[in-house]
Amino acid sequence: MKNIKHTILIITLLGVFSQSHSQENKTRTLTMQEAFELAAKNSAQLRVSEINTGLAHQKTDIARLAKLPEISGGLNYGYLSNSQIWDPSFDKLPKKPIPHTLTQYSVQASEVIFKGAEVTNTIRKASLEEQIAFLNHSKNGEDIRFLVAADYLDIYRLINQHKVYSDNIVLSNERLKNILSLQKQGLVTNNDVLRTKLIISDLELALRKTDDNIRILNQQFNTILGLDLNDSLLPDSNLLAWLPEDEKIENLMAQAFANNKDLQTSLKEIEIAQTNLNLIGADRYPRVSLFAANNLQRPYTYSNPALDIYYNNWQMGISIGYNISSIYQSPGKRKAGKIQVEQSLARETLQKQNVEVAVNADLVKFNQAKYEFATYTTDLQAAEENFRIVEKKYFNQLALLTDLIDATNTKIEAELKVSNAQINVLFTHYQLQKSIGLL
Repeated sequence: MKNIKHTILIITLLGVFSQSHSQENKTRTLTMQEAFELAAKNSAQLRVSEINTGLAHQKTDIARLAKLPEISGGLNYGYLSNSQIWDPSFDKLPKKPIPHTLTQYSVQASEVIFKGAEVTNTIRKASLEEQIAFLNHSKNGEDIRFLVAADYLDIYRLINQHKVYSDNIVLSNERLKNILSLQKQGLVTNNDVLRTKLIISDLELALRKTDDNIRILNQQFNTILGLDLNDSLLPDSNLLAWLPEDEKIENLMAQAFANNKDLQTSLKEIEIAQTNLNLIGADRYPRVSLFAANNLQRPYTYSNPALDIYYNNWQMGISIGYNISSIYQSPGKRKAGKIQVEQSLARETLQKQNVEVAVNADLVKFNQAKYEFATYTTDLQAAEENFRIVEKKYFNQLALLTDLIDATNTKIEAELKVSNAQINVLFTHYQLQKSIGLL
C-alpha cells in the first residue's frame, strides 16, 4: 500500500512540472542531502567564509615564524672620499688620501629567547582566531543548510497542495457529471450546477496559484544551489515517510552545549581575552635576545694611511632591552584587558541562556507539530467519512448542495492541514537540529 502511495505521489509531482513549465526544462530528483551538498559547493557565502578560514590559518603560520631567528644581510658598494683631519684648534686642515672604492658585506642574525612568553601567546591568539574562523564557517554552513531545508520543504508543501487541489478537481468534475445527470431527470435545479462549476473554478484558480508559487520557489532554490534558473526540483518521495523520533530535553541541552557554534565561539573569545591579558603582562618583562654578526669591508680605514685591503670581523653575544614606559602604561592596559575578559565571560553566559531558550522553544514547537499532525490526521479521517456520507445523501435527495459544499470544503481544508502539518514536523526537526548545532 505504501509503495502504491509513493508511485501515485511521483506521478503527481511529474504532473506538476509538466503543467507548470511549457518550455523544455530539466527536472531534477534531489534528496535533502544532495541539496545540502550542492549548496555547500556553490554557495558564495560559504566561499567567503572558507577564504576567511584560509586567511586565519595563514596568519597562524606567520605567527609561528616568530620562533625562528631573524637573519639579514647587506651589501654596500660606492665611493669613499678623502679624509679631513682637524687639529684641536681647528686651525689646520690637512687631507689624507685614502682608497676611494668602498665595499662592505654584512650578515646579522638575532633570536628572542625571552619576552614574557610573548611569542607563545601571540601564536596561541592566532590559533584561537583560526578556530573562530572555522566555527564561523561551520555556522554559515548550518545557516545555508537550514535555508535549503526550508525552501525544499516549502516546495514539497506546495506540491502536496497541488495534489490536494488536483484530486478535488477530479472529484468535483465527477460530481458535476452526476449533478448534470440529475438535472436532466429534473431532480436538481440549475443553481446546483452553477455552484458546482464555481467550486471547480475556485479549485482551478487555487491550483494555478500553487503552480506559480512552485515556479517562484524553484527559481529561488536553484539560485541557492547554483543550478540553472529554470530547472525543476522533484523532491524525494520517501522524505515524508520518515517521522523524527521524540527527543529528551536533557540530551538536547547536552548536545547543544557541546556543539552549538555560537556558544563554542564565545568560549574561544574568552580564551582570546585571557591570552590578550597575558600579552599585556609580557610588557613588564625585559626582552632578551641572542645575536651574531659578521662584517667584511674594504678599505681598512683604522690606520694612517688607510690600506686598500679587505678586513673582516665578527661579533656575538646577548642583548637585553626593557621598555621603561611599560611601568606606567601596563596598569591601564591590564585593567582594560581584565574588563575584556569579564565582557567575554558575560557574553558566554548570555549565549548559554540564549541556547537554552532556543532549544526549549524549538523542542516545544517540534512536539506541537507532531501533535498537530496526529490531530489533523484524525480530523481528516472524520472529514472524509463526513464527505462520503453527505455526498451519498445529496445524490439520494436527503441533503442540500450547501451541505455537500460545506463537507467538500471541510475535507479540502483537512487535507491541506495534514499536508502542512507533516511538512511542519520535518521543518521543526531541522530547526531543532540547527539550534543544537548538529544540522
